[in-house]
Amino acid sequence: MCTRRGRPPRSPAGRGWTWPHGTPGFRIGHDEDRWNAAAIHWSDLSGLRIAARSAGVDPQSLRVIDASRVEQDGLPLLLVGAKDAHDQTCIGAQSAVGAPQFFCQPQLRGRVAIVLVAPRPFYRAGGWSIFVDGVVSAAVVRATITTEGATNVTVRGTKRTVRPEGPYPVYDRATSNHTWGTIMSYRGQPVPWSARIDFYGAHGKLASLPLHFANPGAYLYCASAVSAVCGMSARRRS
Repeated sequence: MCTRRGRPPRSPAGRGWTWPHGTPGFRIGHDEDRWNAAAIHWSDLSGLRIAARSAGVDPQSLRVIDASRVEQDGLPLLLVGAKDAHDQTCIGAQSAVGAPQFFCQPQLRGRVAIVLVAPRPFYRAGGWSIFVDGVVSAAVVRATITTEGATNVTVRGTKRTVRPEGPYPVYDRATSNHTWGTIMSYRGQPVPWSARIDFYGAHGKLASLPLHFANPGAYLYCASAVSAVCGMSARRRS
């Protein structure tokens, strides 16, 4: 099955952490004008390729699910798809701080999202911001982020009304085209870094991921109904 332009679909996961058309992600050197806004090169994947070998993942199978540069001269945040020795899908994550990690089917079981988070100062407004980049499993049908202190302003004539923003949608499987099932958010707030991401399935909430930080940094989470711990480490701090 192909799109009208002859390119394979970039749909979210079809079942659990498997994708209907094989390993998810883009190949470096292919159609980069359509996806590579972060100017990712093979050299940016060198840490992931090294980590892949020790994780039992084929280094040549890496595909870029999503990539972002939150600092111009820093390592990019990277999410990649890959294959293990059993030809099963794995997800790799590089948080820009600490060693990259891979999660294959045994580690992904029970998880609903792999999420990279980077709290940063929001210089233009003199406040704080939280950058979120993640990918969800097939169980997730929608996700929202609630950012403490974020507001909506309505002006009608001379009357100005300020209300709490409340949950803001970052993923909706039914109505939005989320390439490979990715979520992304870059929210400013007037108070130090504090937010929550909620993940919902067909029958209600699957997991909540609270985000509270004292300092800028880069963090890796594996969201589930039980915890946000990824393997042996819940977070990566700068």
